[in-house]
Amino acid sequence: MAQSNDELSHLVVIGASAGGIESLSVLVGSLPATFAAPIVVGQHLSPKRESALGEILARQSPLPVRVVTDRDSLEPGVIYVVPPNRDVVIAGSEIRVHEDGQGPHPSIDLLFSTAAEAYGENVIAVVLSGTGSDGAAGARDVKYAGGTVIIQNPETAAYPGMPLSLAPSVVDIVANQDRIGELLDVLVSGEFDVPPVSEQTQLQTFLDQIRDYTGIDFSSYKQPTIQRRLKRRMVATGQPDIPQYIRHVRNDPSERQRLISSFLIKVTEFYRDPDLFAHLGEQVVPDLVAEAEARGADLRIWSAGCATGEEAYSLAMTIADQLGGDAAAPNVRIFATDLDEDAVAFARRGIYPARSLRNLPENMVERHFVKLGDDYEVGKHLRAMLVFGEHDLGQRAPFPRIDLILCRNVLIYFTPALQRRALQLFAFSLRIDGYLVLGKSETVNGMAEFFAVDRPRLKSYRRVGDRVLIPSSRVLDPMPSPLPRPVGPLRNSHHANTGRESSRSPSRFGAANQALLGLPFGVVVVDRAYDIHYLNSQARRMFGIHTTALDQDFIHLVHHFDAVAVRGVIDAAASAEQAADRLLESLDSPADARRTVEITCTPHLPGDDQEVLFVLTAIDV
Repeated sequence: MAQSNDELSHLVVIGASAGGIESLSVLVGSLPATFAAPIVVGQHLSPKRESALGEILARQSPLPVRVVTDRDSLEPGVIYVVPPNRDVVIAGSEIRVHEDGQGPHPSIDLLFSTAAEAYGENVIAVVLSGTGSDGAAGARDVKYAGGTVIIQNPETAAYPGMPLSLAPSVVDIVANQDRIGELLDVLVSGEFDVPPVSEQTQLQTFLDQIRDYTGIDFSSYKQPTIQRRLKRRMVATGQPDIPQYIRHVRNDPSERQRLISSFLIKVTEFYRDPDLFAHLGEQVVPDLVAEAEARGADLRIWSAGCATGEEAYSLAMTIADQLGGDAAAPNVRIFATDLDEDAVAFARRGIYPARSLRNLPENMVERHFVKLGDDYEVGKHLRAMLVFGEHDLGQRAPFPRIDLILCRNVLIYFTPALQRRALQLFAFSLRIDGYLVLGKSETVNGMAEFFAVDRPRLKSYRRVGDRVLIPSSRVLDPMPSPLPRPVGPLRNSHHANTGRESSRSPSRFGAANQALLGLPFGVVVVDRAYDIHYLNSQARRMFGIHTTALDQDFIHLVHHFDAVAVRGVIDAAASAEQAADRLLESLDSPADARRTVEITCTPHLPGDDQEVLFVLTAIDV
């Protein structure tokens, strides 16, 4: 009996290609006979031979299996198999065969996209073993609609290409093929949907702690949305109730980031908001290029919250088209940052499915991409402009001397306090007359004296007003991980012993030392002979220093970066008796994955009878 999609609580759509029949057989064989949602299977098959997929799955599953021939009503607990060389669309409570002469058949992208449109947050998309990237674009539509995306663990897939083609920010759960059926049953069964009152209280306290640590504001989310997204993480981690999940998060900080990411919709695309990019290409970029040429300076741009990189590469294409082949054009550096490590890694890779480029003009694709099988790779001329990195707007220092900042649809997730801090960072970073572009629902309220409206409809602003000091970091995690052990106290030079005891108590001194150790950027203190008086844990990691280091020559210990250039920064600060800085790139990484840091050296001049010390900070840019 046909049911409306309002009555169907969930819809499961599955895409697979090479190696997928085995994965499908395991998946459907693990489903219970009471499974409460319809399942639509799109498996790439050869159109030259008759398919027996329906019979294969029927032998493995306790659920009835139907091969779709024209149109059919969707019913709970029924598996619908798309025939070879045909596509289907989901329309309300029906599945309909759809003729389309392009791409592989059945089109998994089309199946996922129409399912997302019809079922929204109640659709669950599963990507199994296969080659190519069919399904990657459709999975984005599922994610954007609030649905759930599961991929087979690429390490156990016979052909991992399809699962790996999905952007990490799209994927909710990664699971082995023998566990996916169980996960689907839990997700559609309604279990955990309404936690007991006692657990709701614990959950609210936990979310308050997450808010205090991250600045992510959960108050704009409806309670069912919070419960649904929390449930996905509980299912993914195998935690049966909220208290156990909370304990799991506290024991595994990486899960905290996955939970946060599940609340942030990071679905993006190339040239999203064409009107904005037209404005950038016609007015903003030409102005900035002319100003950079007049100053003899680099053109520096920051894409803050870059997600999987489409916005950053769109900026690079806009600039490349403006510059053409002008050999005298300024050097361009685009800093593309995000809090999500996996999203940054995907963006740095620079490979996208063909469907992701479907809205770009053909000549633009030819200029800026290289075909790579079924996918497209960003051209080297664009990659050379970009520096990708992790960056937390709540705790990390900003990039200096920036001409244009794009931070779209990021501030909407922040508490008012963190919104203000982010705007302070942008005001510090931007040079006077530099541009800031926000999302359509975001404003500069609270810092309006530093930003003049450029194009109100496009949320484009220009930097005005006085100089802004870099804001201090916000309150640290209320559930902190243990800090690294100190390398030793920050000591007086052996040349400068005044014989006076410090007025600070040992406990306060230790607290200050711990604070320095926990800073998210490198700090090194040296004397004029380059001997180390102090360095924190982040500096050790940056410069590859693994010895005790104190009283040793810093220049001879430096790894990963040009030691001569580091010494040059110290020498410049000593000669000028004021701060000096320089951008350095790591020496031991591929050209498209080099780490760039800004080294700043500030001399400390305590008095006539004391030795001059030099404080170096090293900040990822």
